[in-house]
Amino acid sequence: MFCGLVSSVGAADIMNIEEATREFKVRYYLWAASEFEREIEESLPGFNSFAHGTVAQTAQFMRRLDKPKQRVLAGGLLKRFHPDAAEALGEVCSEEEEKLRSQRDSYCNMFPLCPAAELVEPGATRLAGKAKLRRTVLTNFKEAFGNRCFDLASVGMDPELDFKMEVAGWVLTTHFEFHARNCQMQYWNDIMSPTKGQYGGPAMALAEGICFAGWLGLGPAIWEWLTEKDIEAACAAVLGFCRRFFDVAPKLLKGLEFDKIVPGGANPDEHND
Repeated sequence: MFCGLVSSVGAADIMNIEEATREFKVRYYLWAASEFEREIEESLPGFNSFAHGTVAQTAQFMRRLDKPKQRVLAGGLLKRFHPDAAEALGEVCSEEEEKLRSQRDSYCNMFPLCPAAELVEPGATRLAGKAKLRRTVLTNFKEAFGNRCFDLASVGMDPELDFKMEVAGWVLTTHFEFHARNCQMQYWNDIMSPTKGQYGGPAMALAEGICFAGWLGLGPAIWEWLTEKDIEAACAAVLGFCRRFFDVAPKLLKGLEFDKIVPGGANPDEHND
């Protein structure tokens, strides 16, 4: 179970961005492992938020296994998706982890890209509109987390949504994309420096692509083939995943505050000149 810091990083330590990134990857991995354990113990509640796609297919496969084997599969998925952290901790996949992971991959590859025909035939259940889905996320995210965000007035001016909040001196961005039919909604979190680099983007990136499916080793968090009646539930689910990460982010970043990080390759002592 995740229980806080995993190295000897102290409150006053200065490190370069490469060292900080490695440290964050290990903390994130250990937290992700505890989140997977939580999902298994609670009968996969987060997985149930996806009716179609890789996450839903993985849930179907996992329900064929008892809990001990679910934990073995989880270990294999986590080690594959977080290789740098697993290597730093000296963890390698067991033969059983590789076997179950391969079986899961084969199971997921059996499914067609298109779900049940009744969702795509003319006159059938109406699929969720891109505009309505986007509007619901925009409204509900502002209500839930607007008091934590900055530059909120500009969110919604572009087709994609980018909410920004400050955590430990870093900019934690939550990005949403919306498309038609399959892959209707996707989100992820990035942790970037507030300072700008040579070409106008963030000068340093601590972590990118953080999302529910990602931290469990399943890939991107994508909601596919949502119908109109699925919109509220899908939006509630994604906001719940965001809250889970927002709540743990300060702990993951303890000792890695932005003002203690220097660019990669720099001599940490120079930071104090």
